[in-house]
Amino acid sequence: MDPVNEHIRALQAYQPGLQPAQGEKVIKLNTNENPYPPPPAVLEAIRAESMDSLRLYPDPKSRSLRAAAAAVYGVEPEQVLAGNGSDEILGILLRTFAARGDRIGFYEPSYSYYKTLGAIHNLELVPTPVADDPGQLRLPDSKDLKVFFLTNPNSPLGFSVRPEFVVRLAGHVRGIVVVDEAYADFARWNCLPLIRSIPNVLVTRSLSKSYSLAGLRVGLAVGAHRWIEQMDKVRDHYNLSRIAQAAACVALREQDYLQENISRILKTRERLRREIGELGLRCLQSDANFLFVRFPSSEAASGAYRFLLERGVLVRYFPQEPLHDGLRISIGTERETDRLIAELKGTLES
Repeated sequence: MDPVNEHIRALQAYQPGLQPAQGEKVIKLNTNENPYPPPPAVLEAIRAESMDSLRLYPDPKSRSLRAAAAAVYGVEPEQVLAGNGSDEILGILLRTFAARGDRIGFYEPSYSYYKTLGAIHNLELVPTPVADDPGQLRLPDSKDLKVFFLTNPNSPLGFSVRPEFVVRLAGHVRGIVVVDEAYADFARWNCLPLIRSIPNVLVTRSLSKSYSLAGLRVGLAVGAHRWIEQMDKVRDHYNLSRIAQAAACVALREQDYLQENISRILKTRERLRREIGELGLRCLQSDANFLFVRFPSSEAASGAYRFLLERGVLVRYFPQEPLHDGLRISIGTERETDRLIAELKGTLES
């Protein structure tokens, strides 16, 4: 007898960006990590967790972390939930607000993990197509959705929508609207203020991108106390390590360092967008720490991906429509950008 559930057997697993082997020398621009390290105080906080303390469980409620995040976001600690990356937060959201057979929605293309999570939980998936232009974003056809995920800024395309549109979306959908703001610190606007006036809006944040803590996996949900209280019942106990909690608290307090890093990344993003345009390629407007670059054809895009990969420059290629004629390129350092532009010129000349 095969004990594997049939729906799991048919599941399409989430495909992360290519990870180089330990010690392999590459320029890694395929997973939207921050090219700069976290502030030195984060390393001090990690070192302060003594070897003896590691034998003890962490605070199951992540109370210091929730308080630090609440201070940054201007809310109460009871309005914040901490998770092992925003991916765990997304799973908690579905376990809290949706049951087997319920319908969940999202824009497509956006973060493909929504599909995987929905399939794991035996939910009906209701995608709404999206164009490159956020001005053409339409409301989903169905209002009867228990959860609707809005990646804002969108990944992999990079555009963001204004809070006014999210207000319309929240009024249209009968369930919870989750504004997934993993890249919001790089954007011109965000939807965090909406949780004060729109009862069915929840916002998720990540410390992986702007805060340079992708290796520690820290995510947050921010919303009305009554929703966070229910999500906390579903959360795995001891879900964040002592080291992750300590490092995240310090990173959140170092707001000047954060803004300096963001400014550097935005400056490089605009430089890269300009130089890609000078190469004759179409580069979408981005509010994130990456750019989505359109090539003349899917063959040209996949060929450029292979060309760069052979030369140790990792970018992200999505073979499915409507992304198959583009590459998503994370913003790196200035030196990495020099190398990327040089190699892109090479692939266009080959």
